Amino acid sequence: MLYDLLVIGSGIAGLRAAIEGSQRGLRVALLSKGAFMRSNSSLACGGINAALGNAEPDSPLVHLEDTLRGGDGLALKEAAQILCQEAPAEIGFLASIGVAFDQQDERIAQRAFGGMGKKRTCHIGDKTGGAITQTLFRVIMQKYPIHWIKERMLLSLLVHEGVISGITALNRQTSEIELLGAKAVVLASGGYGGIYHEHHTNTPEITGDGQAAALRAGLRLSNMEFVQFHPTTLPRTHALISEAARGEGGILINESGERFIDELLTRDKLARKIAKELSEGRRVFLDVRHLGEALLERKLPSLLKIAMSEGINPIKEPIPIIPSVHYSMGGIECDLGGATAIKGLYVAGEVACNLVHGANRLGGNSLLESAVFGRIAGENAAKFAQSHDYHDFRLEPIAKDTNLVEHILGGENRYNFQSIRKTLGKTLYEKAGIFRTQEGLHGALDYVSYLKRIWIGCHCIHKQKEYNSELQAILELRNMLEVSEAMLLSALAREESRGAHYREDFPEKDEKLFGTPSFVKKLESGRLYMEFEPKEGAKGWLNRLKKRLTR
Repeated sequence: MLYDLLVIGSGIAGLRAAIEGSQRGLRVALLSKGAFMRSNSSLACGGINAALGNAEPDSPLVHLEDTLRGGDGLALKEAAQILCQEAPAEIGFLASIGVAFDQQDERIAQRAFGGMGKKRTCHIGDKTGGAITQTLFRVIMQKYPIHWIKERMLLSLLVHEGVISGITALNRQTSEIELLGAKAVVLASGGYGGIYHEHHTNTPEITGDGQAAALRAGLRLSNMEFVQFHPTTLPRTHALISEAARGEGGILINESGERFIDELLTRDKLARKIAKELSEGRRVFLDVRHLGEALLERKLPSLLKIAMSEGINPIKEPIPIIPSVHYSMGGIECDLGGATAIKGLYVAGEVACNLVHGANRLGGNSLLESAVFGRIAGENAAKFAQSHDYHDFRLEPIAKDTNLVEHILGGENRYNFQSIRKTLGKTLYEKAGIFRTQEGLHGALDYVSYLKRIWIGCHCIHKQKEYNSELQAILELRNMLEVSEAMLLSALAREESRGAHYREDFPEKDEKLFGTPSFVKKLESGRLYMEFEPKEGAKGWLNRLKKRLTR
């Protein structure tokens, strides 16, 4: 099939991009790996930031200052300016299409969030992301003739002479390789938290597919070492307890009942402090009992539901919590308009890295990033599609993907790939988690290198083509291993502690050597090459990127 604009990902970034393309009269397709409405955007609970000043005096400038401070020296000011300045208008757009933000005194209610100097987080109870996603989905179904394509897994970006021409995707229902051509593509496939298998808050579909496809297409990944742990998740299931609970006044206590930290610090600091308590043998709890049953039912219904499902009654007892992998600041290198080094390919949301979050994202800024930069990427991709025709296809990547799928379906399986996914996640969680050392990172990298060598021996045990989940799992494992290697190489090279990246062997921040973004690229040999930008830092990177994109 041929489309003017192909959007990959059905979270907020993808939905906003699709709307922008359809509004311009383009033939737009929106592709989802799983069922629609199953995205990290739908799981995001706490809220979306904007300096509306409804709860107290505020401004985009103060929002910007908080965002830059949270980014710990690596957030790009120009990107953060766009994010913060566009926020009020984006909230206005969402409200205008029917997003039912909670109200106070006939204005959008705003709550406190970690790292924010003001109450600027707009919310719909503690199910904000799901409510926004549902509204965007409903509006598209009612107003825009977008072609929905579900149950398709991205395999390869098709590029000819430096220009995007489409993608190949695995049809999960039939195990066939499908070719989707497009004048422009917006990649909004999400982050890579799934590499920490069973130790993260993401949906099962999030396995770094977009980042891995970008590496194979010759693009660079940036700041992959910065992986954010959410401070408050349930120990058994890693289910997320939203920051909204702390924003409404919930407190953190240890098993002695002692309140040991300011609950509205940034997530990196909270996660480290909680992990330290746990490592010293003290359990940690989120206590919301003092908020009262009425407030919990009105403002934190999801918290009640999640805790109750684990047999915990938050009205009467504190909730045991641990930190879990939640968000990835790193992603595919792009400029402030979402453009990549492949002409016609744009990226937005968690899959992208324009340095807006730097080394640590503030809560409430991710939904905002998806909405603002999803719209911008959609606008720019639509303009590209309007001014360009379809580009030629190269058949080699299509044949390569077809042969790979046939290889995995055929042959006798030699390894337990499900066990490999599990042990990979455990290894990364333990050796490349909240606290990192050279020894641990090297150990994890050696293990990933070993798994990459044996991966080719993974085959489907069941050979049927209809809904073969083993095929998908093996293809996902390939992506997880490539992204894990990129993350570990970056973490090893950054010999400092900054934001979400904490090296116990290098506990101090080093602006002189590491006050600049990191980048990973796949060489023609297949090996990954990691480098830092020159000392001019993030702004110097932006100027050099602009020159590369205009060649």
